Amino acid sequence: MAAYTYDTQRANWQQFADTKIYIGDLADDGVPKSMGAGFAVLHPGDVMEWVPSYDEFIVVLSGRFAVDFEGGSVTAGPHELVWVEEGDPVAFRADGEQVLLAFGTNPPWQTTEATRASAAMFRPLPGSPVD
Repeated sequence: MAAYTYDTQRANWQQFADTKIYIGDLADDGVPKSMGAGFAVLHPGDVMEWVPSYDEFIVVLSGRFAVDFEGGSVTAGPHELVWVEEGDPVAFRADGEQVLLAFGTNPPWQTTEATRASAAMFRPLPGSPVD
């Protein structure tokens, strides 16, 4: 089959460190992929500091999302897309309200050596944090 449909209930959800930031990975469903994809939920007050070892696009589904980086910050709202390039430190955060995102990475984010080294920062969740 060449096309698939995913929703937040089908994602493999993980919690980032001791935050209310959740990543719903879609790469672990047994379908080989050349890129990664998933969902994310961020709550106000929590920050995900990260150095992407991949290129990533992030689509805001609800709320306001901010990416801080050396030299600036960008924010996006529903139906807007943020592009993050590999290699530079960033801080992902909700900008005042809970945020629901969809993302895509190339290569799959969890396959890079740097991300595998950070695996201890993620804890599995038994289900989706999205209603």
